[in-house]
Amino acid sequence: MSQETPNEGIEGGETMEEPKYDALLVLGAVMEWSEKKGKWEFPTIIQGYPGKLVMGKARALAASEVQDEAPVILVTGGSDKNPRTGEIESRSIELSKLMTERYKIPKEKVIPMGKIGASHTQGNIENLIQYIEEYPDILKTRVIGIVSPRFQEERTKMLFDKKPYFAEHGIKLDWIIVEDILEKRDPRFKKWADAVYATPEAEINRQMEKKGIEDLRSGQYKPKT
Repeated sequence: MSQETPNEGIEGGETMEEPKYDALLVLGAVMEWSEKKGKWEFPTIIQGYPGKLVMGKARALAASEVQDEAPVILVTGGSDKNPRTGEIESRSIELSKLMTERYKIPKEKVIPMGKIGASHTQGNIENLIQYIEEYPDILKTRVIGIVSPRFQEERTKMLFDKKPYFAEHGIKLDWIIVEDILEKRDPRFKKWADAVYATPEAEINRQMEKKGIEDLRSGQYKPKT
């Protein structure tokens, strides 16, 4: 079975009268340059990326499914060098384009906020804190939804928990798991996720995530891109 995200012909999330979250935060994804298409893509697996699993396109699709649960979608991510031009280009901008152009989330709702040099989860967290500091008026329910793939969840939760900022400001973080959202919408995504997690690349990712969690617990954690 292909590890690429199944055909996305699914309608957007159901409209809610009152947003559940003040914002959705889509954790940044590594991107890969396609020479054939001449553009950046967000595949499920990137062989040249040490962690292998990415699920970038799946993150964008999941965000489109829950877009009505918040007034704004914040997209994090660092940067990659364009192999054709040599220019440093933003992952958050490219992922935001995917969300608005392919999955038709209104452009005014999607805010790319990744910074160059913030190509890791800790950078994503700092981006969120900076945004809240700059726009404190967004806080109404004081709940922010974090859109994350399952493989990234445990380590990312630990990193967020290490930041006292959210507890100090009475901000609750609610985890929205990409695979859960997609599986609820269409049974094909369950088969897709099972196939992805059965790959050798997924095992490499599991070992890297396990090492990251162990390093966090021992105080030896160092961010990776």
